[in-house]
Amino acid sequence: MNKMTPIQIDGCKLIPLDQLTIDQANDLRSWLPKEDILQIHFQGFLFNECIAYDTYVYWFKTHQVLSRTYESILDF
Repeated sequence: MNKMTPIQIDGCKLIPLDQLTIDQANDLRSWLPKEDILQIHFQGFLFNECIAYDTYVYWFKTHQVLSRTYESILDF
């Protein structure tokens, strides 16, 4: 799984959930509290379901470790 590059809006780094795979976006939605999923208006565009890049990085690292652990269990 490749790590996403954030978009930057008003100095804040964000990840739009619609840029992730459906599985990743669903995992994040179920993992995060609803108030951490943001809706951003910027220059006439509406970005639905964005999360802070730092939150995404933490989830990404955690998810990578859990995925590798699960895959190594299946190797036996």
